[in-house]
Amino acid sequence: MNREREYQEISDSINQLVGRKAVTSKKIKNVINEAKHIRKTQGTSGLLRFASALPYQFFTPKELDHIQATPQYRELSNRLIDLLVVEGVISSFEAMFLRRQV
Repeated sequence: MNREREYQEISDSINQLVGRKAVTSKKIKNVINEAKHIRKTQGTSGLLRFASALPYQFFTPKELDHIQATPQYRELSNRLIDLLVVEGVISSFEAMFLRRQV
């Protein structure tokens, strides 16, 4: 599957879960690019700070609770983690730790 299609499918899945157009494939790409930059300039700790604050830029706390309560949450999280690995933001080893946290 090409990345453009993957970005679109992920954004469609997220928007369907929250019931509104919260993200676009372009926004996901921008976040990935920003994450790459932060990783290079601020390291892992900067990336963790960025990632921790990120959901609140797109979703309300109520929407986040709803997303986390759905059966699709784990699958969607894994797809996003896979995308971070493919894009070179995190390593496969780091992805393994992230999956345990989801």
